[in-house]
Amino acid sequence: MMKALLQTDADYVCAFLRFVAGLIIFPYGMQKLFGWFGGLGLKGSLKQITDRRIPEFVAWLVVIGQFFGSIALLFGFLTRIAAGGLFIIFTGALIVHIPDGWTMNWFARKSGEGIEYFIMLLSLLGVALIKGGGALSIDLWLRSLM
Repeated sequence: MMKALLQTDADYVCAFLRFVAGLIIFPYGMQKLFGWFGGLGLKGSLKQITDRRIPEFVAWLVVIGQFFGSIALLFGFLTRIAAGGLFIIFTGALIVHIPDGWTMNWFARKSGEGIEYFIMLLSLLGVALIKGGGALSIDLWLRSLM
């Protein structure tokens, strides 16, 4: 089982896409957990998520998932697990933003952001989920030890 989770090729394209996804998601985790980058911090984030009638347990999973998942992607550690969890989180974000249309709210004319960003991010996470961490990943290194 562990060998299958760690299976990946020394592919630099996969490594690049994994790293970009981790880099994109990292500020979300920091905003939600620590309030960095203009975020609400843990208490505010949990309130914001639960105000949408999402159970507090799920809100905790979102915060912790974005924090640890982004770091795991950056280092390529348990990439498939991290990408799978983040895929679920951002699928939820996509569903929340469907009423806002396709494009982002460039001109502040809508009540929220569109889904184009989430489609792009889910595509990156899908590659990591299917192909693994790629080159320069802890997964590849651990797999070589087995």
